[in-house]
Amino acid sequence: MTNRFSKQAQDLEAIWQKTISNQNDFPSFSGYKEKMNGNSNGIKQNQIIETPTRETLPLPVSALILCGGKSQRMGRPKAFLPYGGTTMINHILGVVKDLFAETFLIANEPEAFEDFEVDVVKDILPYRGPLGGILSGLLVAQYPHAFVIACDMPLVEPKLIRQLVGRRHDHDVVVASHEDGIEPLLGVYSKNCIKPLEESLFNGDLSLKDFLSGLNSATFEIDETKEESGLPAYFNVNTPQDYSRLVTGGALQIFPNKRN
Repeated sequence: MTNRFSKQAQDLEAIWQKTISNQNDFPSFSGYKEKMNGNSNGIKQNQIIETPTRETLPLPVSALILCGGKSQRMGRPKAFLPYGGTTMINHILGVVKDLFAETFLIANEPEAFEDFEVDVVKDILPYRGPLGGILSGLLVAQYPHAFVIACDMPLVEPKLIRQLVGRRHDHDVVVASHEDGIEPLLGVYSKNCIKPLEESLFNGDLSLKDFLSGLNSATFEIDETKEESGLPAYFNVNTPQDYSRLVTGGALQIFPNKRN
């Protein structure tokens, strides 16, 4: 069983390398090959900025923003929902981009994100859930760890992100947790996750929580203090009702949804 998965994992990596080698297919990868070939111009230089984790910015970590799947429950792409005078994806980019040495958008349909000033990575296994998106991002990331956030979590703030990322060194995965459970799409994943991700995907095991149970993982407990909106920082927008709660400051009382 292990040998079969190992060969399939190698085949997947070979397919991926062939895919990204064709720049005409993905114009947003124009700077990617230069960075992989050692062009230091593609890497931000650290600025001496004190943070609560005593690390300088940008952090030596990749950021992966998962741009969502078919959004069947929402009925429209969540990334482009209006929020805070812009869109959800623009808002999250504004929060995340300057914290990290590199930022990628992970999308099933990368052409929808070509106008953004960051690299867009096509999901290697489209519409197979977030496991494929995380794998796609880790395969192109330059750094040993990647911060992962879903595009439907607009209440996450830089302080929380820095605290979470500061726990990355002793575990393969660190995800946010709270009294209602865990948030697998708000966490830090190391490149040690690549092989287990490939094996889970080939085996058809698409549950993030099941995937995490087999790794050296840890949780980071989020302060339950509510944001100005009246909603917790980990609030994610999956349905029109969730979106109404977000834009009305949590006035609608709906039971929290949970990710699988």
